[in-house]
Amino acid sequence: MILKERSKSVIHRILESLNHRTGLSHAEKVQYENQIKGFDGELAFDRILNESDISGLILNDLLLNTKDTFYQIDSLLITDETIHLFEVKNYSGTYVYKNDSLYASSGHALQDPVAQAERKRAYLHNLLIKLGHTLDIQVCVVFIHPDCYIYDLPKRETILFYGQLPGHLKKLAGTLPKQSDENLNLAQQLIIRHDDLYRPTNLPAYSFDQLKKGIRCFNCDSFSYNKSRQNIYCNVCGHKEEATKAIYRSIEEFRMLFPDIPLSKEVAHTWCGNDWKKSRIRRVLESNYRVHNRGRGSYYTDD
Repeated sequence: MILKERSKSVIHRILESLNHRTGLSHAEKVQYENQIKGFDGELAFDRILNESDISGLILNDLLLNTKDTFYQIDSLLITDETIHLFEVKNYSGTYVYKNDSLYASSGHALQDPVAQAERKRAYLHNLLIKLGHTLDIQVCVVFIHPDCYIYDLPKRETILFYGQLPGHLKKLAGTLPKQSDENLNLAQQLIIRHDDLYRPTNLPAYSFDQLKKGIRCFNCDSFSYNKSRQNIYCNVCGHKEEATKAIYRSIEEFRMLFPDIPLSKEVAHTWCGNDWKKSRIRRVLESNYRVHNRGRGSYYTDD
């Protein structure tokens, strides 16, 4: 049972938005491409996990904080007796393992993913104690890309390659009893502690004025569209979307990019490209947010 669906990280979504609204430097493009590749790998893992019909509670993309240390867990499988922590790596190409690191053919060194996962296991273990739970935690690092080869890698039960994953999950599913709701409370406690607002420190610098304004197509990210009273129609791919949903989606993009700028009707109107009547913008705002200080200085928040 999936209790927390997977979604793009904040930094992934910010880089995606900036890529279309202002452009990225070479280093930022590399960072963005790594985010895309990592997310694609996690989705590939999800497909295999879902096909296994494994019994358990699944939490994806947990961002937790233990003593001011933030750590992301790609996937947790909570069973009655054990928590399985999956660290998913979408590396492709040839690597050599030595001195507790992975070395690419280019010579670049990568941190040992098993050591990374073990640190997360330790953080999660301490959090479970704090929450009053004593479940065993088993770590598994999954190299999900079919074209990933690592030489001189010590044999570890904690490492799985793409071809091994379906069989491992099938075997695991065969050993698990039918899942009860015994640990549903634990799963819900972890979801509550997920920090969806965490913003890493390595974000690119950007400002409101420098970004292109307008509503991006949900399907192809184009800013070119025609509109009717109820819908917008992309001029590039033909995608149709309800106008109200498109405006709301664009406002949410603004809030993600600029959490410190008050959300007013005027700001939302400008952000959406000055292409909609302010009365239409106001209706979307009032339908989805709480208004403060009605009048000239009004602004909108979630609460």
